[in-house]
Amino acid sequence: MSKVVQFEQILRPLFEARAVVAWTVAGLWCLIWALALHFATPTILLLVLMCAALAGWRFLAAYGLAKKKLSLIGKPFSFLSMGQLLETVPRMGNNLWLGWGYRWEPSHTRRAAEVMKRNLVEIYPPQWVLQMLGIKRDPLQERGMQWIHGLEPSEGDVLVPIDSLKGHCAIIATTGAMKTRLVALILPQLIARGDTVIVIDPKGDQDLREICRASCTATGQADKFLMFHPAFASQSTRLDLLKNWDRVSQVASRLSLVIDSQENSTFKDFCWTAVHAITNGMKYVGRRVSIVNLKTAMQTRAAVERLTEDALTKFFDAHQDRYRDRIAQEVAKHSFAGQKPQRGKPNPAGDTGSAELAAMLAVFQADVGDHPADARQRGIPEKPDEIKGLVAILEANKEWFGKMIVSIIPMLTKLSTDDLKWLLSPDYEDLNDTRTIMDTKRIVQGAHVLYAGTDTLADPSVGHTLAAMLLADVSAVAAELYNHGIEGDEGEAPRRIHVIVDEWGDAICEPLIQQANKGRGAGIFIWAFGQTFSDLVDALGGSQAKALRFMGNMNNLIVGATNDQATMELVSDKFGTTAIEQRSQSQSIGSRTEDVGLEFSVNRGETIKEIVTELFPPSLLPNMPDLQYIALFNRSERIKGRIPIIQLT
Repeated sequence: MSKVVQFEQILRPLFEARAVVAWTVAGLWCLIWALALHFATPTILLLVLMCAALAGWRFLAAYGLAKKKLSLIGKPFSFLSMGQLLETVPRMGNNLWLGWGYRWEPSHTRRAAEVMKRNLVEIYPPQWVLQMLGIKRDPLQERGMQWIHGLEPSEGDVLVPIDSLKGHCAIIATTGAMKTRLVALILPQLIARGDTVIVIDPKGDQDLREICRASCTATGQADKFLMFHPAFASQSTRLDLLKNWDRVSQVASRLSLVIDSQENSTFKDFCWTAVHAITNGMKYVGRRVSIVNLKTAMQTRAAVERLTEDALTKFFDAHQDRYRDRIAQEVAKHSFAGQKPQRGKPNPAGDTGSAELAAMLAVFQADVGDHPADARQRGIPEKPDEIKGLVAILEANKEWFGKMIVSIIPMLTKLSTDDLKWLLSPDYEDLNDTRTIMDTKRIVQGAHVLYAGTDTLADPSVGHTLAAMLLADVSAVAAELYNHGIEGDEGEAPRRIHVIVDEWGDAICEPLIQQANKGRGAGIFIWAFGQTFSDLVDALGGSQAKALRFMGNMNNLIVGATNDQATMELVSDKFGTTAIEQRSQSQSIGSRTEDVGLEFSVNRGETIKEIVTELFPPSLLPNMPDLQYIALFNRSERIKGRIPIIQLT
């Protein structure tokens, strides 16, 4: 038995309206003649009721089609105050409100295919009809194709479970389409729920900064707002990005993440070893580990020698009775030899800048146990690992050492130049500096909102390094959350950290990729904003595989207007395909001469067949109106939505 296919056309003439008129006229005709000819009342009433029922049935069909045709004019911009938005947050439960919209189904794909065949003047109602209905808008003059959202006459609230956003969310839209307005919609809801929010803004958008400030004020938590911006150093919060670590290796790993991912692995491994040794030595002598102190301690061999001398002095001070005379002998020997190693007997630690250091190194190497068994057997102290690492650096060739740290020193210099010196390496003892000192752990504990402008427009290299370092510190805190939780958590509700990254082309780095891959268990929610997918590919060295790897960790996708072909292909792949009905008509005319004369033949046919096409036509993306989006939530729910403009005051 063949299946009957219902073929929908929303741009056809309103034939149902003619039927309504016909049945209405028929009912009135019957009623008039019944009164004129005195027909029996029950019979006339039955006929009139039948005509009325059929007129009503056709009216419903006409109304439904008229509603669909009128909805193609789309929706005007909507405005919502921040107070109105916050009033609704308690009623949303564990959901995030993302405006109004509807679920995109294959029926909308079919309607879109029909509408795309027509000229705009055929799609929208005439202006006189809009004026008669009190609609002052002219969709023909507005930016974007308004009919895209109007493919569904009925829309509702778009509520997305917050738990589904743990899979992170990528937002792609061209400049001025919707990204900043979307942040203004999302941010107040997150703050009202007591979540931590870290906004990384490479270009230093003043509107975005004010959205963060106004959102905190509107929720009654103005003191939660923190701002970091190198261009506004006097107003910025100071951030100690190397404060939170339990093991010395964490500092080295954090800085290694910031080093360019394209760097040779041998260089990165040596940098890790060098930072680990220097940090271990600083911890041993009681020196605060900061970006400035690290750079100072390792940028020259002389600096490493000074740190090593401080560490050895502390060690030998604890064993004065055993080594005092031995060191004095070595000092005299090195002073007499002019601090130069004898021929055939090279100094195990290379040339040093002082006789005292050379003496202590000689005693340390010869008269201190290399390992616990050696120390017990000889009855002497064991070499501390903190000092062994520093000595290993001094044993390296000077030129080789300089070449191997060529990656780490420029990075530390970028993070300690000009105003960044005390912004990222705060002096805790400077009582004259009243700027707040914060670190990522305290920001999370206090559920703060940090706006971090990296000023990439003014200084791209420093801005990118700064964003990477901040993200690396967030990753370290996320690891602590994952392993041990954090002080202040009582287990009643999960602690959520939202990392909003604007302009991913300027901020994408290994720490962000690591967070996308592993941050979910620690309550990290990434909101990655970008203008195009191509920007992401370019920022990752032109590797589409790496870009797709990052996008593979984004279980949610929101896309506004874009002209980028790669983005269109990405949306098409994410949304998949569907089958829609396509109608085709054929007509032929023929003639032939027979014995009876000239004969004509006419053939007309109509077929409806299914064709496979993209569920959401990529060609619609460049024509998307402002503040509208197509979204994929939780990898399965496809939504066509629009957002309001949130008024900050």
